[in-house]
Amino acid sequence: MDVDEFWRLIGIAKEAAADYDGRPLTLTTLLSERSAADVQDFYEHYIDHIDKAWRWDLWGAAYFIQGGCSDDGFDYFRDWLISEGREVYEAALVDPESLGDVGGVEDAGLEEFRYVADKVYEAKTGKEMVPRERHFPRDLVGEEWDEDDLETMFPKLAARFD
Repeated sequence: MDVDEFWRLIGIAKEAAADYDGRPLTLTTLLSERSAADVQDFYEHYIDHIDKAWRWDLWGAAYFIQGGCSDDGFDYFRDWLISEGREVYEAALVDPESLGDVGGVEDAGLEEFRYVADKVYEAKTGKEMVPRERHFPRDLVGEEWDEDDLETMFPKLAARFD
């Protein structure tokens, strides 16, 4: 499975689900129709995209949108961000303020999305998935922010979520 197929499946899950809470179940159905190798590939793409979003500016946007954002909350925010699809994800990497144009951002966390590939793989094989060795960035990318600076950093988000 290549990255385009990864995003295609995410897009189908988003469109087919009645709301964002339904996305994990829809994705489960889609991945259940694929081979174990495809599920492993999907997971690897997922983790790569989680890692690419390990950035201070996105955490600042998440903090502002959610009225606070712990480290776990930032993990679940990145899960939600991926579940929104390629266009929203890539736009947010370029400019986190673009999230001010996305509907349904008020509850931007979707932890269950993260575990779909693991569960499908285990159901298919009877074994836990062993991910490839990761080179997870130890430090967040970008410049650390102070909570007092968020409104200035994200005026569009401030106007929508303040």
